[in-house]
Amino acid sequence: METWARWRWWAVAAAGVLCALLPPAAATLSPTGINYEVVALMAIKTELQDHYNVLDNWDINSVDPCSWRMVTCSSDGYVSALGLPSQRLSGKLSPGIGNLTRLQSVLLQNNAISGTIPSTIGRLGMLQTLDMSDNHLTGSIPTSLGDLKNLNYLKLNNNSLSGVLPESLATINGLALVDLSFNNLSGPVPKISARTFSIAGNSMICGVKSGDNCSSVSLDPLSYPPDDLKTTTSHVKKSPHCYHLWSNCGFCSVCRYRGRYASLVEA
Repeated sequence: METWARWRWWAVAAAGVLCALLPPAAATLSPTGINYEVVALMAIKTELQDHYNVLDNWDINSVDPCSWRMVTCSSDGYVSALGLPSQRLSGKLSPGIGNLTRLQSVLLQNNAISGTIPSTIGRLGMLQTLDMSDNHLTGSIPTSLGDLKNLNYLKLNNNSLSGVLPESLATINGLALVDLSFNNLSGPVPKISARTFSIAGNSMICGVKSGDNCSSVSLDPLSYPPDDLKTTTSHVKKSPHCYHLWSNCGFCSVCRYRGRYASLVEA
């Protein structure tokens, strides 16, 4: 019995040493040695049309995606940010994105991505920033977005999204910015608690005779993206215009034409 106890102690100790020596990427390996984050990223690459080969170093045979272009990893080796703004990407966003469960930021704005928003995004419980503005997205906003309890910034403006706004968005308490403007959304507007919120440019909600509050004003300046993400998007031109001074639908329209991506960006 004593020998068995000693053997178990040495086995546990050896396992601890082995884990300490393994590279961070090993944390995402399946029992068969396949990195599930690599598989998820390759699914995203397959569904997108990359006309300028910005994803050319995304390789299915790679063990560690942390060196890939447009991919950021956390200190423990998990993919934490996907930053692909203004890369002239088209195609669709793969549901495989839902398998990148440590993602904190998804920046896909100002491309030509079409199709629907994958409901699997609702699996990304650590997600803080989701920007898919200025694309060609259609369909409804997934109810599963209400499961993103850590979400701070949601920008889906300047697309062709339709249907009613999901009530589940009202269950997210930490929202700083929600921009759903210039889509084809309809129906009642849930009570979304965000410091800055706009549904301007949705004619079935913000019509001429509509009594809905199409935008709300943030009394405190917002910095978007968050400071820790600005280095990821430093190549995107920013506009100094109207980053939080929304007062009505017409003003939002002016902001849109001065700087579509940067309509809510602090100079």
